[in-house]
Amino acid sequence: MLKRKNKRNPYFIILIFLVLAVASVSAGVLSCSGVQTASTEITVEKGIEVEVEIEEGWTLNRISQVLEEKGIIDSAFVFKLYVQQKGKEKNLLPGKYSLLTGSDYDTVLARITTPEKVVTYKIAIPEGYTVSQIKERIVQEVPFVDGDEVESALNIENYVDVYQFLDNGTASLEGFLFPKTYEITADYSAANIIEMLLTQFQFETQSLDWENAAKSNISKYDIIKIASLIEREAYIPEERELISAVIHNRLEMDWPLQIDATIRYALNKWDGIVTYDDLEIDSPYNTYKFTGLPPTPICNPGLECIKAALNPADAGYLFYVVIDENTHEHKFSTTLEEHEKAKNQ
Repeated sequence: MLKRKNKRNPYFIILIFLVLAVASVSAGVLSCSGVQTASTEITVEKGIEVEVEIEEGWTLNRISQVLEEKGIIDSAFVFKLYVQQKGKEKNLLPGKYSLLTGSDYDTVLARITTPEKVVTYKIAIPEGYTVSQIKERIVQEVPFVDGDEVESALNIENYVDVYQFLDNGTASLEGFLFPKTYEITADYSAANIIEMLLTQFQFETQSLDWENAAKSNISKYDIIKIASLIEREAYIPEERELISAVIHNRLEMDWPLQIDATIRYALNKWDGIVTYDDLEIDSPYNTYKFTGLPPTPICNPGLECIKAALNPADAGYLFYVVIDENTHEHKFSTTLEEHEKAKNQ
């Protein structure tokens, strides 16, 4: 009797093919640390820079598909297996990346699992800088904004509805751009920078005691004007309250303040001496000709000068003059006779 041949089970044949396929893929994954699978044909030209954005919440499947569609990797399926093999599935970071087409898996995985280094820029705003000087400093130190953008951002109309301290007849941002060293990133606009300085002013001054000024019918804006005068006149910290006393006393007596710094502001002349011709300038900032405070602050004062403007020394001084050109120390006097004597000395 002839033996009948056993028929092959079709499911057994399919199983063999699947085992062979998985073994082939696994071998490819194990060998692709730095090298793409040799069996996959890349149709995209290698080495072309491509922008790709990985959004928050994307799965490994979605990321792999996008990378394959962009031509950055040759196989989404194999890349997914490679990431899982490396145990990096939970380390993928959302963000925008510049990657090259035809990259190896190691390079791509390292790039999308490494936090991007944030480039920051520092802007140092010294105490006593004017708005014009601050504009120049921003343009110098921030490469991604230009002068026109900063000029537009300095328009007070952009902020009067946001910051209440600008709501008292303020004519410009002069006096309110708080001096400090700030750190920003490349996504800041010029308006963001100015808002940062204004917000810092609000933060620094909100806890100050303004009650005495209010009792004397001195507005907050006038206090900032006085502070700006002190900032430009006082070189020695201990003299701030004394200069504040002279200013307050002269205002009470309705005397001209006769402060050189206001002339310098009007002329934009911060170096050299103030001449007699300079004193003849027809400007509301000429405190030799006009009584009272200037129309605006003459610079952006620091916190200590604002405090001095709020708390003048309890002294009857009406005059002061520099007696040391190196230290800028002043001699304070209560009478004109004393003042003339100090000037002669």
